[in-house]
Amino acid sequence: MLGEFPWQVRRGEKVLAKDFIAPPKIVSSESTTEETTWSLGEYVSGEEIWKAFKLPGAAPKPSGVYLNQPSPLLQKSKEIWRLCRTFLLVAFALCLGGYVLASNQQVFSNEYHFTPASRAEASFVTPVFALKGHPENVEISTTTGLNNNWAYFNYALINDDTGQTYDFGREVSYYSGRDSDGSWTEGSRGDTVTLPNIPSGRYYLRVEPEVDPALSRLDYNITVRRGVPIQSWFWFISFLLLVPALFTTYRRFSFERKRWQESDYAPVSSSGDDN
Repeated sequence: MLGEFPWQVRRGEKVLAKDFIAPPKIVSSESTTEETTWSLGEYVSGEEIWKAFKLPGAAPKPSGVYLNQPSPLLQKSKEIWRLCRTFLLVAFALCLGGYVLASNQQVFSNEYHFTPASRAEASFVTPVFALKGHPENVEISTTTGLNNNWAYFNYALINDDTGQTYDFGREVSYYSGRDSDGSWTEGSRGDTVTLPNIPSGRYYLRVEPEVDPALSRLDYNITVRRGVPIQSWFWFISFLLLVPALFTTYRRFSFERKRWQESDYAPVSSSGDDN
């Protein structure tokens, strides 16, 4: 304790100590009734001390986080966020370019109805429509007036010239009601599916609806669009870019939390302070 007190220590004497940190720097003040002493410090790692004094062996591993210990994650977090912003801007520009360059053309739309009790053949084909330009996606949307029921549509997109067929099926269901928690809904009255890279040509749809036999009539609309811009990839890329940035930020704040747990003015209490 000889070097800790640069004055004559007396019983009952009190000292008010204050630390102001900006890692790795620290300014400290010690105030008594007679004077205030200021000191400036800088954090030095154990490895640097061992090297400077040429001590044998290795420095002991640090325990916890010291009050002015610089965070090793601060600069790394800034770099990751900078890269994240750059790639997000690139992805957004590509997404915007896709919207501008996409033809997004409606090539077919029609209303239909289906009566399960009818003996007529459920399967039918639509009029032929043209898909022009280079290979692009084709979006088929089905809109119904279903309520507390379901419908299934067997679709086939068929090239009228070559016979090339793209088979797929889509289910549409919509239910609603009210219970002790209030109103609720489940499902949707419509459905949309996108077929990628469909070559140009003359096409038609073969449609075969299936419904609950108790349903008296099903009214629905089929719409076909060509070259529809897709944005799902942008949200997927954004999620992948944000994961490492958010994880590094979480680790950086965890480091700061450990630093402040030893302070009398800690914004977050340590587990030992809860007792």
